[in-house]
Amino acid sequence: MLKDEASLSREKMRKVDIISTIKNVVEDFEHDIFTQNKKIKINIMQKSKNKKPFYIFGIENRLEQVIANLLDNAISFSNNGDAIDIEIKEIISNYVILIKDEGPGFVETSTQKIFERFYSNRPKSFGEHSGLGLNIVKNIIELHKGKISASNRLNSKGAQIEVLIPKLV
Repeated sequence: MLKDEASLSREKMRKVDIISTIKNVVEDFEHDIFTQNKKIKINIMQKSKNKKPFYIFGIENRLEQVIANLLDNAISFSNNGDAIDIEIKEIISNYVILIKDEGPGFVETSTQKIFERFYSNRPKSFGEHSGLGLNIVKNIIELHKGKISASNRLNSKGAQIEVLIPKLV
């Protein structure tokens, strides 16, 4: 884990199209969902007037790791027939990425707790988990000068993760 964090600090940031990155990760997951015979739909919604690229300054493979981890968590809490929505929108000098699932949502009163190192509150049926995944995600987002938060969805069941990441200007 420490080696991973050390290598992260040495990697070079470049211009990255976050929408393209998300689409690539989703494509891989859709293939996995199909081969596992699961019936979960992943929807990507770009909320902008035109379909221009959304560029950020970042490390593409680490951003892929973030999306993959968040998507993997959403899928693990989803049932057949559920949908996972990924919304990407532009707000002033940032991009907002929302990942919404239709699972049971969070039981924690303070959802920021899920980003703490070694924290895991999964049911026993999920097997053993290190509690490091969301902490690593948070560290990667913060390295990109972004913020991450979690909440239960307001108008439907499920959880929502919000990533705020600065635009490349």
